[in-house]
Amino acid sequence: MEFGVAFPSRVGDYKLVELAESVGFDQAWFFDSQMIYSDVYATMALAAHHTNRIKIATGVAVAATRIAPVIAHSIATIAQLAPGRVELGLGNGNTARLTMGVPPVSLSVLKKEIRTIKQLLKGERTLHDYEGQEKHIQFLHQDNDFINLKHPIPITLSAFGPKTLKFCAEECDAHLTWNISNGDLSSTRRSIAQFATEKNRKGCVPTKGIFPLAILEKGEDENSESVLESLAPFVTNLLHVLCEWDEKLLPSDPKITEIAREYKEYVNTIAPEERHLVLHQGHLIYCRPEEQKYITSDIANIAAMIGSPSEIIERIKHMESLGLSHFAFQVTNKPEEQIRRFAKEIISRY
Repeated sequence: MEFGVAFPSRVGDYKLVELAESVGFDQAWFFDSQMIYSDVYATMALAAHHTNRIKIATGVAVAATRIAPVIAHSIATIAQLAPGRVELGLGNGNTARLTMGVPPVSLSVLKKEIRTIKQLLKGERTLHDYEGQEKHIQFLHQDNDFINLKHPIPITLSAFGPKTLKFCAEECDAHLTWNISNGDLSSTRRSIAQFATEKNRKGCVPTKGIFPLAILEKGEDENSESVLESLAPFVTNLLHVLCEWDEKLLPSDPKITEIAREYKEYVNTIAPEERHLVLHQGHLIYCRPEEQKYITSDIANIAAMIGSPSEIIERIKHMESLGLSHFAFQVTNKPEEQIRRFAKEIISRY
């Protein structure tokens, strides 16, 4: 099992990535959401400059927020600073799109953008449609130390539905998921294996996961104030998914039905033209005061993995047996403490 840590992109947090490298993490993921966080590539550049071993990845960059040649150029620039340890995670957009009041990009657009990025990162010429004009494009100075195309840059796709999983299995290097259940992980791995076989792809398309997490200390339980405080941003994120995405993405658990209903009523009190500006304030960083009443242990247990070190290890090992090859956790309110604790209690004992 590889272990990673996921960060909201804050340009001055490279010391946290240095810390993660020093205590044994394999990879650092950086969220890309331009209306909320620092620029993901500027953040990654500093992290690359201050580290030597740890892999660094977008978690995830969003197709069409930047045009495909810019995404390819940006990640290839980071690869110049960190040759052989860069990964491009891509997706169709959550907050990067929703905070501007527009929906995620369609699968057809996502496919087109990824195919263009793949060809450019191979150093190839590709036909690109820009402002209604199709022109051949190619990186012109591939050997002048502006970018690095000599070391392969894997493309990992954030995928959930069957059509996106199919594309991932057929054309991408890895699959990325978020807080996936054991049942969904099993079915996802079966689907990816089937789609890859049908495409006659050799080798495995691995599944990597990013998980909200709370490691309990002695005397703590799921109702402890410190635990709920650290998990609050993940609870509200789950409720945002309910309001902005398909309800089928929300776990079918009667424990949260009433909370979800109440939260929807709260969201409906926000003027429609303002919702995209209000809803994601504090996204994966802090919980807004008006959302605090929705933070309960019942929904926290669904939004995150909670347990003692031994329980967390047991759960990760079970997920590994189901096909998960990379486990990353999301930092929140005490990142340095969380990074050190995960390394000591989980990585060193795994």
